[in-house]
Amino acid sequence: MKRLLLSCSFSVLIFLLLGCTSTSNLVKGPSVDPSLTLEQKMESYHIPKVAVTYPSIYYDGQLWRERVIELIREAEDYVIISSFLASSSECLEELYSLIAQKAEDGVRIYFIVDGTGAFDMTETRFHLIPLKFLRDSGVHLLEYNPMSATRLVAGPKMLLRDHRKYLIIDGKHLAIGGMNLNYISIGTAGDDLQRDTMYEFSSPELCEVMLDGFVPWWNEQAWDTVRREDFSVDYDFRKDEEHFTAWFADQHPLSDKLAGMFGSLLAEAEVSVKALPFLPFFDKHLLSVFRQTASRAVDVQMVIPFDSRVTNRKGIEFMAKDLLTMNIDLRLENESAKTQRLLHEKLMIVDSRYVVVGSTNLNYRSFTLAYEVSLVIDSPALAKEMEEHFATILDDSQPITEEQAEAWRRLDNWPRYAFGIIGG
Repeated sequence: MKRLLLSCSFSVLIFLLLGCTSTSNLVKGPSVDPSLTLEQKMESYHIPKVAVTYPSIYYDGQLWRERVIELIREAEDYVIISSFLASSSECLEELYSLIAQKAEDGVRIYFIVDGTGAFDMTETRFHLIPLKFLRDSGVHLLEYNPMSATRLVAGPKMLLRDHRKYLIIDGKHLAIGGMNLNYISIGTAGDDLQRDTMYEFSSPELCEVMLDGFVPWWNEQAWDTVRREDFSVDYDFRKDEEHFTAWFADQHPLSDKLAGMFGSLLAEAEVSVKALPFLPFFDKHLLSVFRQTASRAVDVQMVIPFDSRVTNRKGIEFMAKDLLTMNIDLRLENESAKTQRLLHEKLMIVDSRYVVVGSTNLNYRSFTLAYEVSLVIDSPALAKEMEEHFATILDDSQPITEEQAEAWRRLDNWPRYAFGIIGG
């Protein structure tokens, strides 16, 4: 009971401290203005339009690891890596040795990792080798907002995390998605390997936008400064391939970009919405926007992954009763085995046309307290491929019933739910 009371007190304190954050743009403002086109809505939230090629999609972490090694081996000028959780291990020695070697050879490598890496609670914790050794090779390694006693003076700002996963190489290659550069995402096989996706594009315009954001952000966070003109972009690379319209959001904590982006897309939906939310710790606005979408006779399907980690599962189970108020086709993955590979994917498909990919979880934390990247791609062809992928996951799921949700709404599940809202 004492532990429960402490957890409750902590959660109440956090909610009070973070009272200024909001996801209200999901349900009001330009996102729901019927007189605006989707492009005008994106412009109102300062979300730039870019052109991207059809992506190469990696559903398997081992294949993505091989591709990252290939891309870094070919790098000649610079490599920028952002990974929420990143660490070496025996099976990742080739990757990190290559990164160190390229830095020694004169390739500029900027590596951003979040300060929660040492607290990784996945299977990675048994295979975790910190990356500080990379600095000895000349890698520009930045740990964002490290977790330490000396930084407790930051107060609520300690909750702000960098959850982005992206890669930029020589202004030619770029990728975004959900895979970290750690054991459980790309460094193992079999039951320990998460199910996830990375999307590799060619897009000089997107490279420009991402570099325009990276340079000032890096200069704010790091001791060593960089200049934008030192990062070239190759406009001739794959220029003859077909390109698709896309919008890119580089979300900073406490901003409204993601709420505006997702609110705009859901307001535009006329036929269907399919979503993989990973950790669906929703606030009232997230609940409301899906409820409003469903009320317009839009077919909304959402599959919650089965998570064998008991703490996460308890928090999501507590949330289930609230999620059912959205009146959508809400499903939970079947539990096929205790060793079931965790579905870590983040995906939304709207009207068999718009595909949303990136690092963003559909939850309060991603929308308000984290750096995130999300890309909306206008491509019926890509939407068809992703709907087929979504269908395989939907087929292995079951609707959550009122009886289940009521049984899960237990007081002992509440602390994990409360923590999940701000730490999910």
